[in-house]
Amino acid sequence: MGRHTRVRAAAVTMTVGLVAVTLTGCDSLPFGGGDSTGTSDSMIVEVEVTSDSASATGVRVEVDARNDPERVETTDMPLPYAETFEVSLDTPFPLTGTSVEAIADAGASWISCQITMDGEIVAEERAEGAGATVFCAKKLRIGPQ
Repeated sequence: MGRHTRVRAAAVTMTVGLVAVTLTGCDSLPFGGGDSTGTSDSMIVEVEVTSDSASATGVRVEVDARNDPERVETTDMPLPYAETFEVSLDTPFPLTGTSVEAIADAGASWISCQITMDGEIVAEERAEGAGATVFCAKKLRIGPQ
């Protein structure tokens, strides 16, 4: 009986140690633990749609923020279109992804979209032709990307 008690105690100690190591490592994640300096409290997400035409027949933007999701959906959007969203990092995994979809008008020969997160381009696409649809997306997840 004494041997089983020691084995259980060792297993509990190993489990608690693993949880402590896992939780300690959360601060190094890009979302949910703050940055390594502890000074960042928000992430800046920028979206942009451009074309050789003056407008798009439709633009849809989704910023899937956990606490404050935002959506822009409109027709006849003047181009270039750019908008900045600020996502608070006060919750674990505050942003699951961002997407942009745009439809070129009849006079366009191309349309493009771009998503930037904290100054880094994370998605960029271009579609050719009148009425072409372009789609950019960045989904965020833990683990290997």
